[in-house]
Amino acid sequence: MNPHYSDESLNSYFIKQIKDYAIFATDTNGIISTWNKGCERIKGYTPEETIGQYYGMLHPDEYQQAGKPQEELDKALENGVYDVEDWRKRKDGSLFWASVTLTPIYSAEGEHVGYTKITGDITKQKELQDKLAERQQGALEHKNDQLHKINLDLDNFIYTASHDLRSPITNIEALVQVLQEELTQAGNLNQDTEEIVQRITASINRLKRTIDDLTEINRLHKDFSENPSAEIINIKEVYEDIIADLGFVPKQEHYFVKTDFQVHQLKFSRKNFRSILYNLISNAIKYQSPERDCIININTRLEEPFVLLSVEDNGLGMNARQQEQLYTMFKRFHDHVEGTGVGLFMVKRILDNAGGKIEVKSEEDKGTEFKVYFKAEM
Repeated sequence: MNPHYSDESLNSYFIKQIKDYAIFATDTNGIISTWNKGCERIKGYTPEETIGQYYGMLHPDEYQQAGKPQEELDKALENGVYDVEDWRKRKDGSLFWASVTLTPIYSAEGEHVGYTKITGDITKQKELQDKLAERQQGALEHKNDQLHKINLDLDNFIYTASHDLRSPITNIEALVQVLQEELTQAGNLNQDTEEIVQRITASINRLKRTIDDLTEINRLHKDFSENPSAEIINIKEVYEDIIADLGFVPKQEHYFVKTDFQVHQLKFSRKNFRSILYNLISNAIKYQSPERDCIININTRLEEPFVLLSVEDNGLGMNARQQEQLYTMFKRFHDHVEGTGVGLFMVKRILDNAGGKIEVKSEEDKGTEFKVYFKAEM
């Protein structure tokens, strides 16, 4: 090292000759005291035009009016450094996107003596980022359009299939009835042929229920696209309406329901709420244990930011593997009761679309509890 040049003077020469970054120092009040070549190249001002001036002159006019330069000095002093990417102003009034680092300077004795500021022009990087973001947004919108078209085609297919299948199924049902009558009149309806007819009838009924479920799924998709309007619903009224309907189901098993509605009203689509509660109650009844009375506990309470609906039973319960597949369409775990495995799939879809959620806790031969979370909006 040349003994005629100190470390301090070499650092000063180095900083002054840097051209790719604007580096300058200020006193404790933000008055500019040094100005390197990078400042002149990036900002357009000569040292004579800036030294002795308040550094806020380098900010956009609206920033100066809002007092942002002083705010930056305060934050740098409070936090030890102030880092940001933001707009800065050139001498000609044009703006550029800059990376800014503002750092307090202290003397050997620990006294605050000023600030140093390093600014880089990253306008090109921002333009590239904006173009990339624009392309990604365009690709996302294109993908969304494609998915919307696929969903629309799927909805149309489900509607057409469910609609067109109803007529031949009705014909098959009528023909089976005629066949049964013909066999009876001919004296050929013995135990074997009657069992065959009953199996055909049972298969037809399962197919009809599947078509009904497909129709319900199509309605659900349509509701999603149309965003069904929410209304203030009375939870107890909906519950009583469901219990009344369940009371008319033939050969219905006995059950006991205990309720505790701490929250009485909810802002939600009435038909969707009814569908959720109906599925949970009817499942608790369907999958009751033959070893004990069916007891169902239903309660609501506020758990900010949600209204919680809990439906708990003491039925057959589920193991961990079954719980993982619980919301899969057409997935069933018990064959001794009627069903297509669509109900819980639709419940979860309704809740996902409405910003809610559903949780389950279950143990085999102990029972199941469903917790449904609705956004607490009034």
